Amino acid sequence: MIYIFNPEHEHALAANLPTFTPPHAARQLHSDLSYLPSLWAKDGDVVIVDDVNAANNAYRKLKLKHRPDISFITLDALEREKQAVQPWGWDITIRQTLQKNGVGEQFLPTVEAIDSIRRLSHRATAVEMLRQLQYCAGVTGTSVVCDDYDSVVRFLNEKRDIVVKAPWSCSGRGVRYVTPDTLTENTSRWIQKTIQQQGSVVAEVKCRKVMDFAVEFVADSDGTVTPLGLSLFTTVGGTYTGNWLTTEEEKRERMAQYIPLPLLDDVTHRISHHLSSLLKGVYAGPFGVDMMICAGDDDNAFLLNPCIEINLRRTMGHVALALSQQEQRGMMNIAYENGSYKVKLSRE
Repeated sequence: MIYIFNPEHEHALAANLPTFTPPHAARQLHSDLSYLPSLWAKDGDVVIVDDVNAANNAYRKLKLKHRPDISFITLDALEREKQAVQPWGWDITIRQTLQKNGVGEQFLPTVEAIDSIRRLSHRATAVEMLRQLQYCAGVTGTSVVCDDYDSVVRFLNEKRDIVVKAPWSCSGRGVRYVTPDTLTENTSRWIQKTIQQQGSVVAEVKCRKVMDFAVEFVADSDGTVTPLGLSLFTTVGGTYTGNWLTTEEEKRERMAQYIPLPLLDDVTHRISHHLSSLLKGVYAGPFGVDMMICAGDDDNAFLLNPCIEINLRRTMGHVALALSQQEQRGMMNIAYENGSYKVKLSRE
C-alpha cells in the first residue's frame, strides 16, 4: 500500500478543482507531517513525503516500540511503485496529483466515485444521520441545511444560540458561533458568501459541551462498516489539539461516567448499518463520526449528541488508535513550535 498525507483535503473538497493552492497552514502541515502514515503503515508499505531525510528523522524521534519495514519516497519516485494508494482523504485534487505522477487508473477511484465521496462528505449527510438517531431518551442535537441566508436567520431567531458551518470544512475552520446579539455584519457576509460559493450552510443548536469524542470506523469495498474504537480528543476554540492514548477499556470507563454504554453501542451499530448502504460501491477506507457529551437541563444529567459531523477520511483519531495499539499511553498533540508542526507524545 502507498500512503500519502493530504490534510488540505477539506479545502480541496470545497474548491472541487483538479489543481488549486491550499492555504499556507495546510501546505505546511502537509510538508511537516508528511511522514505521518508511517504510524499505521505495515511492512512493505510506502509513504510519500516531501523530504526523505526529514521524514526519517521525525519518525525516529517518536521512539516507537515497533517500526515496520517501510519506505519513504518523494512524488517524483512514485511512478516506479505499482501498488494501491490510500491518501488521508480522496478528492479530485489528490486524484489528479497521483495520476500526473504515474499512478495507474486501476489504483484510483473514478471521477464519478470522487463526486460521490464529495457529496457524502457534505455536512448534509451528518444532518440526516442525526435526524435518524433521534430515537430515544439520552440523545440530543438539532441541525438543518440552509440554502439561503433568510433560513439561517429564521433558525437563529427560533433557537437563539447556534453554530453555523460551511458544508466542507475541518478542525474548527469554516465555523461561526452566533446569537441574535452577535450576528455582526462580518458574520452575515461570511454566511452569505459561503452559501454563494458552496450552495448552503448547516446550522445547529449549540450544545453545552462537556466532552468531545468520536467513534472511528473502516468501510470495506463490499459495504461492510466496522467500528475500530473510540477517540477521546481535545479542542481549543473548535480546533483540534490532541488525543488521549489509552486502552479501549479505559476510554469506555470514562464514557460510562456520563452516558450508558448500551446507548453508545446502539448508536454505533445504527451508524454502521446506515452508512453501510450509503458507502457501498462508493468509498472504502477509514472514517470517523464526531460526537459530543452535552450537559442537560439538570446539571447532573448528560446527553449524547451522536453526530456532530462525519469525516469521510482518515482522522487524527485513527492515528491515536494506531499509537495506542503500540502501547503508547498519555497524549498525542499536534504542536506548532519554532515555525513547524510536530507530533508530540507525552507519556504517562
